[in-house]
Amino acid sequence: MKKIVCLAACLSATSVNATLINNGSFETGDFSGWTTQDLTAPLFTQQVNGSGVSSGFGFFSSSPTDGQFAALNGFDGNGPGTISISQDVAVTSESTILFDYRAAWNLIDFCIGCVDRIFDVNIEIAGGGANLASFNILSATSGTTVLDTGDLVGSFDLSSFVGQTVSINFDWFVPENFTGPAFFQIDNIRSTASVSEPASIALLGLGLAGICFTRRKKTPSQA
Repeated sequence: MKKIVCLAACLSATSVNATLINNGSFETGDFSGWTTQDLTAPLFTQQVNGSGVSSGFGFFSSSPTDGQFAALNGFDGNGPGTISISQDVAVTSESTILFDYRAAWNLIDFCIGCVDRIFDVNIEIAGGGANLASFNILSATSGTTVLDTGDLVGSFDLSSFVGQTVSINFDWFVPENFTGPAFFQIDNIRSTASVSEPASIALLGLGLAGICFTRRKKTPSQA
C-alpha cells in the first residue's frame, strides 16, 4: 500500500493539465460551447443527435462513440459554402486534439465533372479571423462512392500555441451546388497533454525513488 501511495504522490507532482475542450462529446444534447454554421439549404441539417440517424442513400446510421450523442451534418447542399463547428480554447500545455469521425458520400451518380469535398481543421485567432494553421483530415474524392468509412480517429497538434487562446474550427467545404449526397458524424473531441522528455525522466526517477524507499527491509537481528 505504501508503494502505491508514494508512487502516486511522485507522479502527481509532475502532472500536466490537458487543454480543455468544452462539450467535446456533445452530451448536453446540443451544440452548447460551440459556434456553428450550416449551409442555407443543406442536404441534411447540422444537428446533435443519438444513434440510428441517417441521411439515407444507403449510408451508415449514426452511432456515437462516446456517450449518447454525436454531431451530424450532410456534407452537401447549396454550395459553395462551409459547414463548421468552432470553439475558442486556451492552450495550457503541449496538446494533441483527438476526435472520432465517420463519413459517407456518393460523388458518382449525381456528380458530373464535380470536384472533391474537403474536411479540414483550421486554427484561427480567438473569436475567428486570420488563419494560423490548417490540417486536412479527409477528402471526399469526386468519382467515388463510400457508404461508410467506419469509425476513424483524427488528430492535430496545438503545441505551437501553448499560452495562447485560439479558435479551433472543424470545417466541411462544399464547393458546388448539390453534386451528390453525403453524411458525416463527429464525436469525442478531446485533448491529450504531451509530457516533455525532462518531465518524463523526472517522473521515472521520482517514482523509482519512492518505491525503493518503501521497500527497504530491516536487517535481521543476530541471535
